[in-house]
Amino acid sequence: MEDESYYNKHRDKRIEYQKNYYESNKESIKRKREIKKAVDPEFNKKQREYNKNYYRDNKERIRKGRLKRAAALWSMMSVEGK
Repeated sequence: MEDESYYNKHRDKRIEYQKNYYESNKESIKRKREIKKAVDPEFNKKQREYNKNYYRDNKERIRKGRLKRAAALWSMMSVEGK
């Protein structure tokens, strides 16, 4: 059964908003990252460590989501191929 929470109902709108937000604020985001790197030379190392820990702690959930999306894509492709 599909989860009909507010979050899931408005997923497409949220993704579109996030995409537009990033496009309109891309330079500002890049500049802030450059400043962080200049202020903290260890920023890249800390960011990599954070990402590594996050993936390790959430590996199963991430894999399940990827498999679910891949299965949906495969089923769409098999329907279109018939």
